[in-house]
Amino acid sequence: MIEKQEQQRVMTYLSLFNEMDKHFDTLLKMDSFLPYNDKLKHIINGNYPISRFVRLFQNDLKYFWELRNHISHGMKIHEMLYAIPTEQAIEKLQDFVDKIVTPPLAIEFFRKEVESVQISFSVLDLLAKFKETHYSSMPVYDGTKFLGVITERGLWRWMSEQLLQGNFVKLQSLKVRELPIYTTKNDYVFVSANINIYEADEIFTKRRKGWIGLGVMFITQNGSSNEEIIGMVTSEDVALIDDFIV
Repeated sequence: MIEKQEQQRVMTYLSLFNEMDKHFDTLLKMDSFLPYNDKLKHIINGNYPISRFVRLFQNDLKYFWELRNHISHGMKIHEMLYAIPTEQAIEKLQDFVDKIVTPPLAIEFFRKEVESVQISFSVLDLLAKFKETHYSSMPVYDGTKFLGVITERGLWRWMSEQLLQGNFVKLQSLKVRELPIYTTKNDYVFVSANINIYEADEIFTKRRKGWIGLGVMFITQNGSSNEEIIGMVTSEDVALIDDFIV
């Protein structure tokens, strides 16, 4: 017979698995039966909020399903259990359920007051901002209009070129408007506050795979450059996302 403690672990595991499985049905808008592994394939190949996560951990998710089957089939044979989940297995499944059912938003991790510069600022002001914030990309505005970004690397490259060409610039009088302002999709992207952490990671990953790269991701309420920036994710922050996912 099943011991009470073992029974409790079994019921907890099955409840967690069913919660995750039902979430897959809701996500896929299923109104008819679809095998669990097929659900995973649909999510992996689709563009769902958790597609990135499921793609990375599909083997773990399949194992959860296999263990669930062993438990369920065993319970049908004279109430005998041939597979009993450990506490570690339940904790791992709970972690997956939390990350799948309620994927955290990127803004929860990367909300911050983002510093910027006006084109009327002096280059000395810009250098002070870079030193103070440790940004690699600084958003540039003309009043309330977003113009693009100045990158720390691009700034030093431009200054080196000026010196090599014999143009000894006077930093005291040089203005931001005279510097190269980058406006391509390689340099920045705007996303909405509704983007989750997996989707943010996917954007950086796709850029890396395409040998394009991405300097910085700005978060606004609706993903428009006309709105106030309420968060920022840099390429250096991707390691923090990977730590959370794993």
